[in-house]
Amino acid sequence: MTPPKNKPQNLLLGIGIGGGRVAGTLRFFNRPPKKTTATPKVGTPSDEWKRIEKALEATAARLDTLYKHTWGAAGLEEAKIFEIHGMLLQDDDFLEALQAEHQKGLCAEETLRKATASIAATLEALHDPYLAARAADVRDLSAQIMQALSGEESALPHLGGSPFILVADDLSPSETVMLDRSLILGFVTLHGTQNSHTAILARAMGIPALVAVGNIPAEADGAEALLDAAEGTLTLSPTDEQRRVFSEKQSHDNRIAEEHDRYLRSLINKPAVTRGGHRILIYANIGGGNEVESLLAGGAEGIGLLRSEFLYLREDDYPDEEKLFCAYSDIALKMQGKRTVIRTLDVGADKQIPYFDLPAEENPALGFRAIRVCLARKSLFKTQLRAILRASAVGKLALMLPMVVSVDEVKQSKLLLEECKAELCRENRFFDPELELGIMIETPAAVVMCRELAEEVDFFSVGTNDLSQYTLAADRQNPALATLCEENTEPIMRMIEQAAKAIHEAGGWIGICGEMAADLRFTQRFADMRVDELSVSPPYLLGIRGKVTECI
Repeated sequence: MTPPKNKPQNLLLGIGIGGGRVAGTLRFFNRPPKKTTATPKVGTPSDEWKRIEKALEATAARLDTLYKHTWGAAGLEEAKIFEIHGMLLQDDDFLEALQAEHQKGLCAEETLRKATASIAATLEALHDPYLAARAADVRDLSAQIMQALSGEESALPHLGGSPFILVADDLSPSETVMLDRSLILGFVTLHGTQNSHTAILARAMGIPALVAVGNIPAEADGAEALLDAAEGTLTLSPTDEQRRVFSEKQSHDNRIAEEHDRYLRSLINKPAVTRGGHRILIYANIGGGNEVESLLAGGAEGIGLLRSEFLYLREDDYPDEEKLFCAYSDIALKMQGKRTVIRTLDVGADKQIPYFDLPAEENPALGFRAIRVCLARKSLFKTQLRAILRASAVGKLALMLPMVVSVDEVKQSKLLLEECKAELCRENRFFDPELELGIMIETPAAVVMCRELAEEVDFFSVGTNDLSQYTLAADRQNPALATLCEENTEPIMRMIEQAAKAIHEAGGWIGICGEMAADLRFTQRFADMRVDELSVSPPYLLGIRGKVTECI
């Protein structure tokens, strides 16, 4: 940012993250010095490799814990940061780099240090801000594996005392998400970027932060400071006048925030209607029954996407019909008559479940996944269909098929659904005979075939994440292509517009349930398309409802 005129001596500049202003005592976090000599070998090459494998397994387990913690603390999209870290542990290039260093006769620690340093250096050498930020993720992952090797824990969780502003050279994503919000007022780092995963997590968690400050005098440790993330400044040992001005800004921010929060909460139980009179249903995306309370508190009118694979991911073997039925029924009852759309099992590609024993593929994203797995394993599919049908007797449910590319896939699924209905009738089991059937629009093929597909199903929901990667031919799990996906949204919007037009002409309805549904930049476009529903993660419900009411 541009330095203020007549910048005071005690004013430091950086990049503000997340907005917000906090006053408090600075507390420096000094990491233990890194060892300058290589750790001596502790065993044979075979023993060293076993140590690495054991550390990788332990790190994978910790990443799973971080994923779940982040989901609750920041949101699902932010939790995917650690899902990507977990995928890196299994990445062929990463494992080959480890093998290459290991074959040099190095100990496990030095093998890890050299391999990850090489990968991080390669990313930084590409001189792309986004990829440079991903190098920080590689280092974070390396530190976690190193902790697993040594049996040590991060120093951050042991910070205690009264609330303070944390100062560090830098913070990793895993350290950021585990910050104790009852103690950390905000944080300041000497390095870092506004595109880093640390910055993303700080924004999502509502932590005022300042990065890339460059240098803070050592004597500032323990001093009073004013952290202004909105203006990108840190004031050390402020004067009375600086405190007064800062306090006025805080009071103004609080009034604005309170007014906006009151306005949004006043809309919770009201229909989301644009100024032009178009009603848009505001639904929630969830991955389990533990999120129902938060979505109801946020005023969700229903569940637009229940990711049913959550029941499979937490098991060591295929869950049976009764277990699925109980889980679906529990959610249906909690929703108190509000509609819940259950997406049938979507495994494969970036969602691998060991006991499914899916074949290794050169390009999993274009391979055996989602509806393809279900239609190939009909017994598995029918178990889920029967459970959903039975649960439809106790609450308002709808069924949605993922990754559809053809009318034939829908017809095959409908035949299996009818088989399940006939079986349940013979068993004198209850179900909703009018259970709605929909499909996900995640492929250009589904967009092109919308009119024909509309004759087979009751509704459509656009999964913008997959639609983006298949339209742009860009793997959304590949960090090198993230900027491409973020900047090329117009082809996706035109795809959605084409689908919405065809579906409405056929008398059907269409919703949006991918990341773009929660992006306020696109709400007006969706309103212009007469989209019928927007389904977002629970934390975004109030914001998107308010935005709809502002649309023309």
